[in-house]
Amino acid sequence: MQHQSMKYQKRVKRRTRPAFTLLELMVSMTVLALIMLLVFQMLDTTQKTFQGSRARASTFKEARVAFEGITRRIGQAMLNTYFDYKYPNNNPLSTPTGYERKSDLHFISGQAKTLLTGGKYSTHCVFFQAPLGFSLRPENQSLGSLLNSWGYFIERGDDRDQIPQFLSSYNYSDASRERYRLMEFRPPTENMQVYGGNLRNRYSTDWFKTQINLQSAGGVPFSRPLAENIIALVIEPKRSDKAGVAALAPKYEYDSRRFQQTNNPRDETKHQLPPLVEVTMVAVDEQSVLRNEQINGGTLEELVRVGLFTNQSQYESDLAILERDLVDKRITYRVFNETVAIRASKFSDPQFLR
Repeated sequence: MQHQSMKYQKRVKRRTRPAFTLLELMVSMTVLALIMLLVFQMLDTTQKTFQGSRARASTFKEARVAFEGITRRIGQAMLNTYFDYKYPNNNPLSTPTGYERKSDLHFISGQAKTLLTGGKYSTHCVFFQAPLGFSLRPENQSLGSLLNSWGYFIERGDDRDQIPQFLSSYNYSDASRERYRLMEFRPPTENMQVYGGNLRNRYSTDWFKTQINLQSAGGVPFSRPLAENIIALVIEPKRSDKAGVAALAPKYEYDSRRFQQTNNPRDETKHQLPPLVEVTMVAVDEQSVLRNEQINGGTLEELVRVGLFTNQSQYESDLAILERDLVDKRITYRVFNETVAIRASKFSDPQFLR
């Protein structure tokens, strides 16, 4: 009798052993599914963020490399100034009255549409001479300090001139892409006109325009594209003085030969390099440009408002306007900015010219 009672107790214990009900299993599976869904969403977001960051870095890699080249070469600009006799009315047959600073080289920057004469250029441009050693003659290529004329500007146009010659017989007019491209002006040493034999051309202030127009007319290609989708290039020559001093280029215009046009021998920029040059470049990504083209019926839109970057005192507000416009148009962009010190600059007080 006692043995049967013990068996009964064991059976009761087995029957009352705790277990998961169907409802509990369903709730547990639901919670587990939600946790897995959250985990997968987090992984997906992380992956998309990583891929987006890598894509943006890859997109602007070309622009970043081009910007580094601009700032490095502007820092190498030189005028190779010297002092010579100062003649009344520039008459070398008269008795000199003193000494004055002179140079055969040139540094000029300003509005591209003004300096290059045309509507296909955007924002600013800069042209100068520097010992960059670029030559097409094999006997000169070992000379690393050869003097070159150099420059940068943004040009709007298609890419048909970049098609290789062996494909030129095909019609690629429908496949050409109109874009804003950062151009590097780089004639070889043997084509530099600064030291030309003609005295009139030697002191010309638009020597670069002649060679750029020559290329546009099918001549020698002295310029090459460095990066696409560069919509703004802002060049601001600056002083190295303390704050409060008047801007060196209030309209972004600087010309070491401006005194020739204004007939002002005491112009402070006369044969002088600016001590500092602040360079700002704005690049946009190709996907944004393609989307914007579709919205505008396949037309490349003017992304920089007319009138921006014409007054140095409005630089911050102009840049803010441009950035706001790009955000409103859902265009991915990046702003590059650096202040470059020109090593060869020995900017002195204009009183020294008296």
